[in-house]
Amino acid sequence: MSVVFTRTVPGTYNPATDTFTTPTETTIPGSAIQVRGDPETYRAMSLIQSEAPTLFWTPATYGEYPEPGDTVVWASTTYTVRDVLKIQPDGVCIAARVIVGT
Repeated sequence: MSVVFTRTVPGTYNPATDTFTTPTETTIPGSAIQVRGDPETYRAMSLIQSEAPTLFWTPATYGEYPEPGDTVVWASTTYTVRDVLKIQPDGVCIAARVIVGT
C-alpha cells in the first residue's frame, strides 16, 4: 500500500520582527504493509501493539526514510513515528520497520 510520511520543520524565529518564518513540509513516499511488532521493543517504549502498528516500509526514493516525529495516515488514522529500525546493508536505507503511534 502506498503511504506518505510527512516531516514538518517549524519556521525560525526572527527576534528583530518578532515573527516566525513559514514552516516547511517534506514528504517521504513509499510502500508499507503492517507486520507484527517486537514485544520487547513495545515494552521498552511503553507502547501497546494494538494501538501502535509496526509498518514494514520501503522508500520510493532510494535512501530516504522517516524519522521519529514524522506523521503518516494508516488505516484512516494519523499516527506519529515513534521508532525507525532501518535496513541498510550498504549503509543506505532500502527499507525500515517503522513503529507508529497516536
